[in-house]
Amino acid sequence: MEINKKRVMIFAAGTGGHIYPGISIAKELIKNNIGILWIGTKNGMENNILLENKISIKHVNFSGVRGKGIFTLIKLPFKLMVSIVQALIIIKKYNPDLVLSMGGYISFPCCIASFILRKKIFIHEQNIIFGLANKIIQYFSKKVLLGMPLKCENKKYKYLGNPTRYENINIKKNFEKNKNINLLILGGSLGAKIFNEVIPQSIYSLRKTLDCELNVIHQAGKTSIIAESQYKNIDIKSEVKEYIHSMKEVYEWCDIIICRGGAITISEIMAFGIPAIIVPYPYASDNHQMKNSRYLESKDAAIVIDQISFTENNLSKILMSLIENIKIRKSLSENILKLKKKAATKNICDQIIEEIN
Repeated sequence: MEINKKRVMIFAAGTGGHIYPGISIAKELIKNNIGILWIGTKNGMENNILLENKISIKHVNFSGVRGKGIFTLIKLPFKLMVSIVQALIIIKKYNPDLVLSMGGYISFPCCIASFILRKKIFIHEQNIIFGLANKIIQYFSKKVLLGMPLKCENKKYKYLGNPTRYENINIKKNFEKNKNINLLILGGSLGAKIFNEVIPQSIYSLRKTLDCELNVIHQAGKTSIIAESQYKNIDIKSEVKEYIHSMKEVYEWCDIIICRGGAITISEIMAFGIPAIIVPYPYASDNHQMKNSRYLESKDAAIVIDQISFTENNLSKILMSLIENIKIRKSLSENILKLKKKAATKNICDQIIEEIN
């Protein structure tokens, strides 16, 4: 690496919600001739993703503690000290001009080490409510970049949006009357068992009353066999996938989406203006998926169903109203498009570049 080249370290591990926005930022910074080193965990999904994108990674031994039991909490002080020392060694050797926390458990020891070494700390929070690590780190960070709007008069908080693969796309849905409705179902990267159980039954109950053809692509995850067995008994065109690698095509294809309420999924459907039925994952930390989703609902930009109310009959009624009423679909699409933050990645990187220069 060039001696005078500016350097940034990124901390993210564990889930795509933290990793993928970080990847977008890293790639944009690399385009601007800034060196990148990532800190993650040895067994995290970030390793394969970073390998594909040719981004260097170092590892710290730390893991989440929520819901892991009393013994994990007892061992926490020792594990935290070890991980801080590991992070201190890596950060001191790489000597970055700035560090960026994308949230998640790995960020905490790395930001503590960065603070000890007097490094400039930026954090990016994807959700409308702060995760545990960022909730603490925000108080000693130089700047807080928000993926979702948060009322705060402090100038160090800036709402710039969530980096996604499709933030610069410019596509509008077609709402002309036609005989085909394309329904996309996303249960997240691991799938959602309740989606696989409820949605096919809901489609089965309304298929006879539809006056149009219904086509389904269902990303079903590890329990895809449940969905596959049910669709065999329904006379519609359906395709069940464990995982969808090329999301752009299915986002463009669909007229309605049923999905979870993760920040990156929401940001992607904002980019495409997709009429959405959102069923937040009820066990997400601090119920952040519900809070993300309720924000859209407050802007008439999505229909939100809590998981307790996610029944065959309830879903059938909502689906029928969307399928039959083009005006509702068009209104949802227009309203969610208004919430889209343009050029999120560039604007975040501009903040970083301005700081390190």
